Amino acid sequence: MTVVRSLYNRFEHLVHELSKFGTVGAIALVVNMGVFNAFLFAVPGKQIVAKVVSTVVATCVAYVGNRYWTYKDRDKIDRGREMLFFFVINGVAMVIEVMFVFISKYGLGRDGTLAVNVASYVFGLPLGMLFRLYCYRTFVFPEGMAEEEVGVPAAAHTPLYPVGHPLHVPHGHRQQPVPETASR
Repeated sequence: MTVVRSLYNRFEHLVHELSKFGTVGAIALVVNMGVFNAFLFAVPGKQIVAKVVSTVVATCVAYVGNRYWTYKDRDKIDRGREMLFFFVINGVAMVIEVMFVFISKYGLGRDGTLAVNVASYVFGLPLGMLFRLYCYRTFVFPEGMAEEEVGVPAAAHTPLYPVGHPLHVPHGHRQQPVPETASR
């Protein structure tokens, strides 16, 4: 039991992050599937458009959930840059998912609701999810510096010369210019 506890303690932060990421992903998945199938019902034959629309809507839901819950403690890079990275990464993941719907519809000739759902959610979504997880952690919500590391570097407070050295200047004192001595 101590081995399991030791492993949990070692990876506790990752377990919590993955559970939050998974919860946000599950909510986004429900939104994605709902929009996708509602679109297919409303506009039959437009599987690719349905996949794009459903992924864009789910991406917006995922951004809010990940920014304000999963990665709320991460260093916040410029919000515009963060959003750009997030939506570019999700665009690439969307291409991965759409590729499987495209293969199902045009490559295999299977364009029924069940076939495109299997292509999208059994094949495309897991690959897109792995891609997203890696990219979110690395590029969109990178780990920030610890609070004590932020600010003035320690070297800025370290004297140039140690105490006792002839050129050591105590904090708050100005060093007098050394008269030039020229031996002629």
